[in-house]
Amino acid sequence: MKMSRRVVQRGFSLIELMIALLLGLLVTAAAGGVFISNKRVYAATETLGRIQENSRVAFELMSRDVREAGGNPCSTAATLVSQLTTGSNGWWTGYADGLEGFEGTVAMPATAIGTAVGQRVSGTDAIQLHLARDGAVRVTDHDTPSAVLSVSDSAGIAVDDILLICNMNFAFVFQVTGLPSGKIQHAGGTSLNCSQEFQFERPEDGSCWTGASADAGYCFTEDDSPCDAGSFAPAFLARVNSMQWYVGNNDRGGTSLFRARVVNAGATETPTVQGAREEIVEGVEDMQLEYLEAGDDDFGAETTVGDWGRVIAVRIRLQMTGAEGALTGNEIRGQNGEVLGRVMTHVVNLRNREDLL
Repeated sequence: MKMSRRVVQRGFSLIELMIALLLGLLVTAAAGGVFISNKRVYAATETLGRIQENSRVAFELMSRDVREAGGNPCSTAATLVSQLTTGSNGWWTGYADGLEGFEGTVAMPATAIGTAVGQRVSGTDAIQLHLARDGAVRVTDHDTPSAVLSVSDSAGIAVDDILLICNMNFAFVFQVTGLPSGKIQHAGGTSLNCSQEFQFERPEDGSCWTGASADAGYCFTEDDSPCDAGSFAPAFLARVNSMQWYVGNNDRGGTSLFRARVVNAGATETPTVQGAREEIVEGVEDMQLEYLEAGDDDFGAETTVGDWGRVIAVRIRLQMTGAEGALTGNEIRGQNGEVLGRVMTHVVNLRNREDLL
């Protein structure tokens, strides 16, 4: 007996269809769980990778400035002499120290603590570094302690710039007051300069020498030099830089590590930031700094430093968190719902203080 056409073409029953749908849902749910789990692992790994990369960039760039604090292009053994008078502020009197730390809520020149973009986050440490760079300008003639230096190139130097001139024995910080052809002038009077001549020491009362060719006058070339201290060529010029590193507010509602170059060009001008504040890396919530002085056994906070000129190393501790970007929201969070983060520590030795070790 032949099977009917209707029986041969029979489809799934309702029960069979429901069972198939249930099995399909179970398989889909299992696959979805694996996908979500892998996505979370990827997001966590990517976030931690970004944190580590940001930390590497932050430490690398910050270390370059810290290592060069208090340095000059001639010799770390050169005696540093500031030719600048304090005027209405003592901004440049601390250049010989090389660096200075600012703990928590201690104010730092030219950078306010607040909530505006670029301002420093309250409770975070900051550091200010003095260093000399771009020492390719050579002194070609200066055989009297006069106010004029002959140089190999004055391009890029402007009136009111703060420069450093040095040889193997001395390094002088001074202000440019004029730029005659092929020369640099450092007159006294209305400028920050204590006097118009380079003087390797100050009178005992701290005042400035006056008159031409004073007893402490110094020359930077040897030919027929009238300077009692003697001169040791060659001599070079470098631009003095003061850099600040701090945790500040970015324009996206978060916090970042910032770098700012601070200048003080006028005789009565307060320190100001030159150009824009540089946002180095985002996702930096806190920075804590500790300092090691020559002869000490361990690092200490800014309040324990007795002499900034004897600091030989800085320990930098950054609290890094995942920042929203390619990954956002829950993608940058861990299993406890908190934003993924790490505390990274790095120690930097001051290259110019190695003789104090």
